[in-house]
Amino acid sequence: MKDYARILQEELVPAMGCTEPIAIALCAAKARAMLGQDPERMELHCSGNIIKNARSVTVPGTKGLCGIDAAAAAGCFGGDADLLLEVLNPLTDASLAKAKQFVEERKLQIFHAKNVDSLYIKARLFAGNQVAEAVIEGEHTHFSQLTLNGEHLLLAQHKPAENKETEEEIDVADILRFAEALDCDRQIVLCDLIDRQIRLNLAIAQEGLDHSYGAMVGRTLLDCAPDALRERIRAYAAAGSDARMAGCAMPVVINSGSGNQGITASLPLIIYAQEKGIDQETLRRGLVLSNLLAIMIKRLIGRLSAFCGVVSAAAAAGAGLAWLQGLNEEQISKIISISLLTAGGIFCDGAKASCASKIAVSLDSALLALDMVKKGRSLPVFQGLDAGDINVTIRHIARIAREGMMEPDNMILQTMLATTPHQDA
Repeated sequence: MKDYARILQEELVPAMGCTEPIAIALCAAKARAMLGQDPERMELHCSGNIIKNARSVTVPGTKGLCGIDAAAAAGCFGGDADLLLEVLNPLTDASLAKAKQFVEERKLQIFHAKNVDSLYIKARLFAGNQVAEAVIEGEHTHFSQLTLNGEHLLLAQHKPAENKETEEEIDVADILRFAEALDCDRQIVLCDLIDRQIRLNLAIAQEGLDHSYGAMVGRTLLDCAPDALRERIRAYAAAGSDARMAGCAMPVVINSGSGNQGITASLPLIIYAQEKGIDQETLRRGLVLSNLLAIMIKRLIGRLSAFCGVVSAAAAAGAGLAWLQGLNEEQISKIISISLLTAGGIFCDGAKASCASKIAVSLDSALLALDMVKKGRSLPVFQGLDAGDINVTIRHIARIAREGMMEPDNMILQTMLATTPHQDA
């Protein structure tokens, strides 16, 4: 139980914008702080998955600038590395102007780093004979190396984004017991984290519905069925992503290093609880269940892959909704299985406006699974990837996502880079 509490405290942190471009901004800001002066030029070395997830997203606070170079320059000239995933909070018009000029003068080179972790960023800044280098690896805020003029200021243990099959275990029943045993009087810190998630994620969802962001997937869902609870659940989650992908600077509480996954795992339960008048303590327990399931499934898969992370987050949200409605462990396990086996084929082609529609589709599968199980229906066991045991089924799916989708991941990236190629490092 202490491990679960620690995991939630590590994972449920606030972040501005999409976490991959923000991690790029963080890496550049750290290198700039070490350099102690504005750079004359910058090299940025990124893994394929970082490139894929950062190239099409509007960077918050940049007045509509998009992509890797915008994130790196904004972090370098206006970021504060001490703020981690809120690094761009202090960005000013003056620093933004310097960042834009730096990019326009082509002083920033982007390289595709090969044979590195799927989550890898290296920022190298040059000024005269001074060189500062920062490396983020494995997690969005984990600096594995800090170097100034060839001297290591930090050389930390590498935290791989990918997990070997034996390194992580999952026990749905154990997670359920932990969530049900949540004591809000004793676990004040954890409850505060959940309350912050409710507040921040609901706020950005409302922002996405109230204004014209991205593809307006959330608004579209409500326009088609404005009074249906089912559509409100999908619409609010999609709208949060609409806003984030379009550069809204409002923070969200992330899950598994992803704001979209944090939104998907939380907002369906928050909207359902509002509609049904569910008390705060019960909602907290439901969110602990949903968040933990999403985290533990994604840890088996790895931080970044060709498997769309909102699929596992939506399955976890379906389990949380089922628990709020009084369904038992066996029924919750069936909902997770149906959700994953139905929407598991959605691939990730980078963070962008279409993430909102993928959230809507994934949540539709989770809600379908919930409806089926409530009526006593389910998919036959031992067909396809179903192993007859939810923990084993999850491991089967995770292995395919982690190992089997490596080549599709490379093909997706190469297809994307064919239009705007980056140099290979």
